[in-house]
Amino acid sequence: MNHVTVGRMTLISLLIMTAAVALAEPATVTVPADPPATRTVELVEQWRIGGEDDEDILLGVIFDAAVSSGGNVYLIDRQLSQVLVISPEGELVATLGRQGEGPGELNQPHGLLLLDDEKIGVIQGFPGKVTVINPDDTPGGEIHIGGPPEEGGFNFVRELDRCGDHLVGQRGRATFDMETGKSVSTNTLAVMDMEGNDLAVIVEHTQESDLQRNVFDEKAQFSELDEWAIGPDGILYTAPVRDAYTINARNLDGEMVRTMTREFKPRHRNEEDKQELTSGMVIIMNGVRQEIENKALDNDPAIMGLDVADDGRLFVQTCFDQDKLLETGTAGRFDVISPAGEFIEQLTLSVPDFDGDKDRLVFLDGVSFLVIRSFDQAQQAMMAGFGDDEEEDDDLGDAEPLEVVYYRMP
Repeated sequence: MNHVTVGRMTLISLLIMTAAVALAEPATVTVPADPPATRTVELVEQWRIGGEDDEDILLGVIFDAAVSSGGNVYLIDRQLSQVLVISPEGELVATLGRQGEGPGELNQPHGLLLLDDEKIGVIQGFPGKVTVINPDDTPGGEIHIGGPPEEGGFNFVRELDRCGDHLVGQRGRATFDMETGKSVSTNTLAVMDMEGNDLAVIVEHTQESDLQRNVFDEKAQFSELDEWAIGPDGILYTAPVRDAYTINARNLDGEMVRTMTREFKPRHRNEEDKQELTSGMVIIMNGVRQEIENKALDNDPAIMGLDVADDGRLFVQTCFDQDKLLETGTAGRFDVISPAGEFIEQLTLSVPDFDGDKDRLVFLDGVSFLVIRSFDQAQQAMMAGFGDDEEEDDDLGDAEPLEVVYYRMP
């Protein structure tokens, strides 16, 4: 009798353990190849600043933006090293920060974070740090990203976002060997506390470069951390496979929640497409522009953009959604996926006269968006002093002034 009881209990225990293991495995969600619905929405303009007709606000190159719960829009100006605060009505509320290396000062910042108590965190790429500025424009300290200098090499920050009391971002560290002329850089996608200390490392990618050979090696450069986004629910999305529509979803501990896949064939490139990949790269040595060896791949990456709305919806841009492939007047096209992995719709955003060769769409919260008019020309003008192409510099003299237009979904 006892022997039978033990046998039954062992069988039950095995069943429970098997079920627990099955539940622990991340789910795989197959996204339909064809969108269940398609929708085109014409965005509604709320305000605009800059451009030829605005004599009150001077804009350099607006590189990033964020919108607060109260409707204020924060614009980071990389060229002028300052943050503009714009009210919901389109009025300039404040200008925060200034060029410099001291407390509260900025040096070519490229991103920003909204912190508690209306503080602003401004992201500087090198050396990697976040400069905190109080709403009254006084210094609020710094958050150092990527470890102390004594670890060797130099640290940098590419992207950074906030999720509750966590920072999530892509940062790195690079070293250079003077004898061999080679550089080794390690890029890391990590979850950090609000002081910049690592809590979880999600993905790391290490690459060696020979600075005596200027090579664009697309295969070697690809990594899962190239495209990522964090949602308000603490779900971190990445694209782990270059040539496939595959999206990993993890929690802030790095544990895999689900993998989403979709039948998809990436766009094939022609030779002109491949050459365009290095046409904007500038390497100057001793005042002379260097030639770059182009080792571009035959296909575009399947996924070329990930964003998450405030309600948790994931917005995915594929290689067929690039600005250069969209017709004039189309500012963006997205696959919209629910937090549970359900394909909701393919959404196209329409903006009159939007030109993908000149203008840039900035995703804010899934309801509001920015269009930066003449962005490419403004960025090229900012970088013109580093080149040696006088004819190209002359062409930039006719560039239209940068303009920022704020839109919302109807």
